[in-house]
Amino acid sequence: MIKKLIVLLIALSFTEAAYCQVSVHQSKVVSCAQATKTRPQIGNAFLGSVSNDDYAFSARIPNGLTGWGGVYKDAPFHGFTIFLDSNMEACVVFEVHLRVDGDDSARPPSVATSIQLGKAQGWEWIREANSGWTNIHLLFSFRQPNQMDDGEILLITPTSRLKETKAAYDAFVRSIKFGPK
Repeated sequence: MIKKLIVLLIALSFTEAAYCQVSVHQSKVVSCAQATKTRPQIGNAFLGSVSNDDYAFSARIPNGLTGWGGVYKDAPFHGFTIFLDSNMEACVVFEVHLRVDGDDSARPPSVATSIQLGKAQGWEWIREANSGWTNIHLLFSFRQPNQMDDGEILLITPTSRLKETKAAYDAFVRSIKFGPK
């Protein structure tokens, strides 16, 4: 247990520079710049099929897009950001982590819709701002035999481009599967 906690603390210190965790219960719609410090060309590049044995998941990055890890290349995996345009206004932020506190379970808002990601349970909801921005949140939890994993997928987009960007988000979300291969 101590080793896992030390590894988690080290991983969090590496990821702190890359991710600015967005509270799933905050009412404010956020931009890509507010949600993540990740930028293209920094950290690991994820293309095509992506899988991770520690979190027992697989996913597919949509064709023509790249997921950027944003942290030191040897840092533990905790997710990536897919920028959907060259000016980094629209993005999909994918975060996954080991639940440290057993009481810290995912608590989606009452407006969330249930969604399955393989063997993971997810909850999705939309927030829109009068400023012309939309965020789609997908919170998920997955129980493995020896650990509990949680995470979030966040689409950030100008509302005027929601149809186009949601298509890439939906393709990514449909491809995610948690559970044994």
